[in-house]
Amino acid sequence: MYRFFTVVLLSCSLLLPVYAAEKQEEIPADPWAFELSVQPKKTEAELEAERWTLLMSSETGNYLFEYDSIKPVEDAEGNKSKNERQVLMRTVFKDTKVLEQLNKNYAAKLETGEQAAYCDMLLVFDLRKQLYKTVQTKVYTGEGRIIDERSGAGIWKKVPGQSFADTLLKFLLKNDKHN
Repeated sequence: MYRFFTVVLLSCSLLLPVYAAEKQEEIPADPWAFELSVQPKKTEAELEAERWTLLMSSETGNYLFEYDSIKPVEDAEGNKSKNERQVLMRTVFKDTKVLEQLNKNYAAKLETGEQAAYCDMLLVFDLRKQLYKTVQTKVYTGEGRIIDERSGAGIWKKVPGQSFADTLLKFLLKNDKHN
């Protein structure tokens, strides 16, 4: 009997710490989520640069677009358009005359040493009618500070030939991922 009582007591004492420990929430490990320690982590600037794809370059500047921003335009009820696509464009100005004019226009908003550097535009393209409009514009300094921001319904315009809009329209027509 003494032996039986000792075995039961030892069994209980071994299980007691298991019950006393607070139950931890288990987080399933994703077997595909790993980091290579050989490669250094990317900086915010590098990650930002990877967002943009060079569309074309001209004397005025470099025209880039964000591939992940391309999507069908939705109406108020959430219905997606079959013909209209929106895309976020960035123009990084390199023409000194354009930069001088921008700096002159925004002189009151620029801090000491700052200069206008680039512009982001949210464009909407009608693929069937081959028209486009600008619905949002933001002008930035070289440090990434917004110095002007405008939004509106935009006015439909014919896409001019040999322009960034023409190049982007051709890209959208060729690579329409929403058809």
